[in-house]
Amino acid sequence: MSSVNKLLVIGLDGAPFDLIHDWCKQGYLPNLAKLIERGGFGVLQSTMPVHSPTAWASFLTGLNPGQHGVFDFVRRKPESYELQVIRADQIEGASLWRLLSEQDRKVGVMNVPMTYPPEAVNGFLLSGLGTPDYVPYSYPPEMSEELDKLGYRVNKKFFFVPERQDEWLEDIHAITDMRGETAVRLMLERPWDFFMVVFRNSDEICHFYWHHMDETHPAHDPEAPERYRTAIRDLYQQIDRWVGEVVAAAGPEANIVVMSDHGAGPLYKDVFLNEWLIEQGWLRLKEEPAAQQGWFSVVRKMGLTRENISNTLTRLNLHRAEVLIKKILGDRIYVLPRDERPEFFNAVDWSRTQAYSFGYYGQIFINLQGREPQGIVAAGEAYEKLRGQIAECLRYLVDPADGEPVVDEVYLKEDLYHGTFVEDAPDLLATMRGFTYMTRKGYEFAARRGELFCEPYTRETGSHRLEGILIAAGPDIAARGRLAQAEIQDLAPTLLYMQNCLIPTYMDGRLLDALFAPEMMHERPPQYEERAISGRDDAPAGWDAAAEAEITERLRKLGYLG
Repeated sequence: MSSVNKLLVIGLDGAPFDLIHDWCKQGYLPNLAKLIERGGFGVLQSTMPVHSPTAWASFLTGLNPGQHGVFDFVRRKPESYELQVIRADQIEGASLWRLLSEQDRKVGVMNVPMTYPPEAVNGFLLSGLGTPDYVPYSYPPEMSEELDKLGYRVNKKFFFVPERQDEWLEDIHAITDMRGETAVRLMLERPWDFFMVVFRNSDEICHFYWHHMDETHPAHDPEAPERYRTAIRDLYQQIDRWVGEVVAAAGPEANIVVMSDHGAGPLYKDVFLNEWLIEQGWLRLKEEPAAQQGWFSVVRKMGLTRENISNTLTRLNLHRAEVLIKKILGDRIYVLPRDERPEFFNAVDWSRTQAYSFGYYGQIFINLQGREPQGIVAAGEAYEKLRGQIAECLRYLVDPADGEPVVDEVYLKEDLYHGTFVEDAPDLLATMRGFTYMTRKGYEFAARRGELFCEPYTRETGSHRLEGILIAAGPDIAARGRLAQAEIQDLAPTLLYMQNCLIPTYMDGRLLDALFAPEMMHERPPQYEERAISGRDDAPAGWDAAAEAEITERLRKLGYLG
């Protein structure tokens, strides 16, 4: 291996460009400000939809979603309308750390989303968002037990509920310290050429506390405690302190890249596109069998819904018991209704439905013959005509609260994606009011039939934006000041180049050569290799219906799934 500088990548999940820019200038984030002074700072453009699983999959593969196949946390099961959680081993394309490992670079990977189950690497990997509780989360596997003894956790103790938000805030600060302490310890104790750690709570706190910081938000309460109004900034300051510690542990000769998978901004309303499709006559619901209606009615009145049981166990700090119950019951858990809304895949009369929606930010699918199990829309002219009609009608969708249009833009999937998995992409994707309005997986239908808009059921007041951050500094970084806008898939080839590794020609991302001095590019020109796009072939250990139920519930309580 030729001599190259170490490379440290720090992920600040969901960190928005404008906030980082302003707080660095105001002196609140001194360690990030030092990196910006040493190098460059710019916008890192996220994916469409602007959603964590899609963006992180593009980061770790260098591919657009049409190539890696991740458009949400879930996808349809083959020959079914049921939805299943996407695991890391189901992402098409070699991960950045696999490519580094194959070329003899020692890697350390910590808490990157979409990495469970952990894959074998030349070094170690601790999986991140999407990891069930009480399972091995590391490669090599024995690291999980070692870190458990030191108090390491992948997941928080419990989820945000207003009644326990002080405890929730304490927990996310504790887990942030734990993440930083573990990163520094591993960096100092284990050999590495490439090290990456992601701080996740920078995203979650924006989801639940944006209205406290944003005085223009409809939910803003000027009488709220000061600790809530400064909660986002306080956590970012804590993370900034760990940025300083981690950078110091990397040493003066390391190159540093700080990035986020997307940005953040205010959220005002959830949108129920399936209710709109029903209104337009493109989606039909079926009647539940009387016996099932009666049973669900009785248990709902008794409060025996999956949501209520889960929330009760969470309040009692019995999450481990909840996981055990799911393992024992397996699929039988679905004998209980989730909540007051119908289950998506069972509620729709597919034989009379032309279009339907699931997923985040406005995804609409055509019930296409030959693709969907009970597709009724013929490919070709009928498909294109229906897509055009839906796109046109969406532009007239208004919120009755103010009478103003909701939809900014409607994209066809071929406008956004290319590759093997374009067929699985949403046929239409609508953006609404600058992402302040959005659809939400798991909330395909409103609680009241015909309701198109409401404040988020999840109590979120912030959500994602396309503009994330990119900071680069170090011996190999020549760029100074404001960086030209980059896309998240550009990081994989750029990081491979910084480690003097071969870059697969199939990558959609481009090498960000403006970061480097021309003489460096001349002395060490990028090297490419022809290879086929391929996913992982390792079978996940311990993944079953209970594990999938656990992940589904965890993502739901984080606001990602219903």
